[in-house]
Amino acid sequence: MKRSGTNPYDLPSVWDLDDEMEWAVQDLIPLSGITLFCAHSGTGKTWVAHAIAGAVANGQPFVGLETKQLPVLYLDRENPLVVVKRNLDQLGIGRVEEFRIWGGWNEKPPANLNELLEYAEKHRPFLVVDALVRFNPGDEQSAKDTSAFMQPIRQLANLGATVLLLHHTGKAATAKKYRGSSDIEAAVDMAYVIDGKPKNRAVHQLTMKNFKSRFAPGRDFTIELCPGRGFITLESQAIDPKATVKAIILEHPGRNGTEIKALAKEHGLSHQAVDHVLEELPSQ
Repeated sequence: MKRSGTNPYDLPSVWDLDDEMEWAVQDLIPLSGITLFCAHSGTGKTWVAHAIAGAVANGQPFVGLETKQLPVLYLDRENPLVVVKRNLDQLGIGRVEEFRIWGGWNEKPPANLNELLEYAEKHRPFLVVDALVRFNPGDEQSAKDTSAFMQPIRQLANLGATVLLLHHTGKAATAKKYRGSSDIEAAVDMAYVIDGKPKNRAVHQLTMKNFKSRFAPGRDFTIELCPGRGFITLESQAIDPKATVKAIILEHPGRNGTEIKALAKEHGLSHQAVDHVLEELPSQ
């Protein structure tokens, strides 16, 4: 049933409207919703956003999570072209027409969000905003300014766009999840703070901790960047890969890597998780 109606007399009954829950990225990003990724500058949130955008544009899984194929429009007022192309190369994202990046290197800078309403209604895209502070003309600490900025973003979602906002965490104790007015959290449907464990000063292992979920119980994710291949998933906190692999080695001395992986699989550990542990353990 169409969601038409311009006055109280011709509004359709809410009980007749389709309300089936769908995901752009399973359990991570809701379809036609607003998702917030927050992290300290340089942690790797843009890497994650590029990886997810590439997966959605291709209709391919992201770290084992199913995606819905959508046209992608990535609005970038944060990064230079050389950084964007480096990320795409290291993530293994090849040319795909459904993935469009509108950056500062284009003739016209990325559009303001309220200029994309017609595009959102026509194409129902996966829309990435990098970063929130670069598009918000007001004071992010002001509830009034933040509320006014978030209104067209909700309208984009209502028209069918799936919106991913990238934002920064702050230094104050009250800004560990995100910087700015509490109206930022109030306006989104899903929100994650991303913590990183770099390797050789480069993005390596990231933990995505959910701190808001309107649609379903939130999940945390731990992922790792493999240059040239993209991100892989590590096991959830419920399973301790290192402790499990050590226990297998003690119980089955002399087994090689392939045999250890076969035994670890019975405990629910992936080959990637076992490889990660074995790299850290002494060779003997």
